[in-house]
Amino acid sequence: MQVKTYIGNSTKEVLDAIKNELGSDAVILSSRERQKDGRRVYEITAGAERTEQTSAKDKASSAVPSGWDDWHKEWSKLKEQIYLLMQPSLQLDKLSPHQRVALEYLQREGVENEVIVQCYNLLLAHKAEEASMLKVLASLVPVKSFTFENYPQRLHIITGPYGVGKTSTVLRLALLRKVQVPHHRVAFINTDSLRGNGRVVLRHWADLSGFPYFEAPDKESMYGALKACGDANCIFVDMQGLAKNEKLEDKLRMLGLDTVQAHVHITISPHYQYLKELLKRYKSSFPTSLMWTKLDEAEHFAELINIAVWTGMPISALSFGAELQDSLIPAEEAQIWRLILKHQLPKG
Repeated sequence: MQVKTYIGNSTKEVLDAIKNELGSDAVILSSRERQKDGRRVYEITAGAERTEQTSAKDKASSAVPSGWDDWHKEWSKLKEQIYLLMQPSLQLDKLSPHQRVALEYLQREGVENEVIVQCYNLLLAHKAEEASMLKVLASLVPVKSFTFENYPQRLHIITGPYGVGKTSTVLRLALLRKVQVPHHRVAFINTDSLRGNGRVVLRHWADLSGFPYFEAPDKESMYGALKACGDANCIFVDMQGLAKNEKLEDKLRMLGLDTVQAHVHITISPHYQYLKELLKRYKSSFPTSLMWTKLDEAEHFAELINIAVWTGMPISALSFGAELQDSLIPAEEAQIWRLILKHQLPKG
């Protein structure tokens, strides 16, 4: 992986520089604000996979058709022009003042045009009932809180891009499950045997908490780890991030997890760009939820709406802050709307 640190006067400026140099597949590894020469600057460390040894067959199979980039850019511009043509037909005067203000606010926050049109049509369809924007959003954004009643599965696979906080999320979920069901035995399985930081942290906290910990980078060791978990009521699998051309389904098959009963939780952060391109590689046949992390580092939260509408996956948990305790909560609609509409972070 090629790793580089970028510094700029705003988050947008830094992210644009990362995109221009490392491409849209770059993964945010860390971000922070600091003072430099008496002014505030934003520092982001990003990485991109650089696979040196690629067979001719793999190159041929993954080759992008000629003119694809130009066609994609033209289609994106065409969609914008179609929406601009549609805007006059969005007769906002047919909405109540409260509805109109809410819709315009979502536009400014960055909710995508397609979602804005859906909201408008739903508001208009329920005009007689004076439907609130919250009711409309609730019909578009599924929420399924991470509780034992909603997620009784024994095996939970936590995945997502590098740097999004998967290992911290695994620990927080384990502590949350122990609060929810105190008598449950919890175990950890780590699939990344190469990167040291996550392994050391997970093993350390597993030892402190008395949770069994196993490493399983391949199918044989995964079968052994699942067997060694014995009568554990809840097993959290900390999946390593995917390389540029990898897909989650292939990774699960390689680990022998494609035939088990499990629930996948994708950890993502709203300050990541190109989330749709990333999430295409994280699709699987397993039931899946979204867990939003590092909410305290984001400036806007429209992506919670955009991604939920695009994937149809429910939001199950919200994570914020650096502490392990009281920094992850089961998602609830009221907390999500306060986050999006008021920029009010949840409280643990």
